[in-house]
Amino acid sequence: MLIFKSGVGAEGRNGRKRNNFLFPGNDGPRNKQPAGPCWFCLSNVDAEKHLVVAIGSSCYAAMPKGPLTDDHVMVLSVGHIQSQVSAPVEVRDEIEKFKNAFTLMANKQGKALVSFERNFRTQHLQVQMVMIDKSSTKALKSSFTSAAACAGFELVTMGPDENLLDMVNEGCPYFVAELPDGSKLFTRNMKGFPLQFGREVLASTPILDCEDKVDWKSCVLSKEKETELVNKLKADFKPFDFTADDDSD
Repeated sequence: MLIFKSGVGAEGRNGRKRNNFLFPGNDGPRNKQPAGPCWFCLSNVDAEKHLVVAIGSSCYAAMPKGPLTDDHVMVLSVGHIQSQVSAPVEVRDEIEKFKNAFTLMANKQGKALVSFERNFRTQHLQVQMVMIDKSSTKALKSSFTSAAACAGFELVTMGPDENLLDMVNEGCPYFVAELPDGSKLFTRNMKGFPLQFGREVLASTPILDCEDKVDWKSCVLSKEKETELVNKLKADFKPFDFTADDDSD
């Protein structure tokens, strides 16, 4: 769970106006307000802002609680949106911009980027992005498919011309992972789906070899350590941070 402590107003940083659909009172058709407080909405007064790495017009990047690695990030919608399938095009586009930027950052470090989204028993869009050694990429697909088979479901490989909107309707649960080669693994069979499935695969011996971190609650860091890692993330991301260009407009 990612928790923040201070909100961002409708004008965002540097007084720059954000899209109206992102804020209470200006809701678009796909931006339903949560029934109760949402830990992932930047407007939540309890949000822990020290975890934020970068804020764009529609999305933001932050380090999650209990990160798998020191450069584990998640990209979330600024406003309350449930999933990528439910998101307006500008949100989906900015997720791709973040993904491309973190891919460049990973490449500079000799790593590869894996991303995944679980739209199941969640209420706020969150795309996990994890950097792994390039030597581990060959084991990725088989690790995902084997773990899925053990859990009793099948991951299908999406066609090169298919996207999420082709695969599932808005409001339906799903899991999708994007591998460094651009291929995507998908399922909408969520009966008995392991909530930590994405972390479980990436923490496995062939990939990150940190199985003690499958459950984020078992590896929560002190606020001091979180702040230290986020500051390093910001510095490493700075050459690729397109949101800094947005702020200078």
